[in-house]
Amino acid sequence: MKMKNYILTPLIILIVANLVTAQDLSRPQKNKQEKGYFNVLEMGYFIGKSNLLNDDFKRSTSLNVRSIRTVNGWFLNPKFSLGLGVGLDGNDTKDFGFFNTFIVYADARYYLNNSKDGWFFYSDLGKAVELDVFFEKGLFLNAGGGYKFNIGKTMLVPSLGYNQQNFQSSNSDYRNSSLAIKLGFLF
Repeated sequence: MKMKNYILTPLIILIVANLVTAQDLSRPQKNKQEKGYFNVLEMGYFIGKSNLLNDDFKRSTSLNVRSIRTVNGWFLNPKFSLGLGVGLDGNDTKDFGFFNTFIVYADARYYLNNSKDGWFFYSDLGKAVELDVFFEKGLFLNAGGGYKFNIGKTMLVPSLGYNQQNFQSSNSDYRNSSLAIKLGFLF
């Protein structure tokens, strides 16, 4: 999958979500997940490319990431929330090996309607913290959209997005770009 597809996918999700919610005539109702404190626990699988860049050459290889992340935050109103997240990502590359990253990030979420089921969009920005001697640190960016389903006292929140992590080692830069498929629970 080319880089253009990673950028176009969230845009297509936004357009489809706007079309779907424009037809939504349901009565808004406030629920537990749209006021006060919340927690989101997400597990994900990301597919993409890892690019190695240094002074002498450039090299690219396939990337598979297994991720677990949690966000604790606050609803500022029924449609918008802010939070802080932490996560552990296991990065498996074909040519560069396996390494773990611990990420710390700010999370912003926008819910298109005030109902128990509905579309939402998220954006995360933060830093990857060194767990291995493989790299020093790097920038983390994650954005996408999903749908929340009411399943009783909690919400199921599957999502699709774009994930990018940049790392520096002593003599090289690594740029990991991937399609992020996540399944989460909103408490």
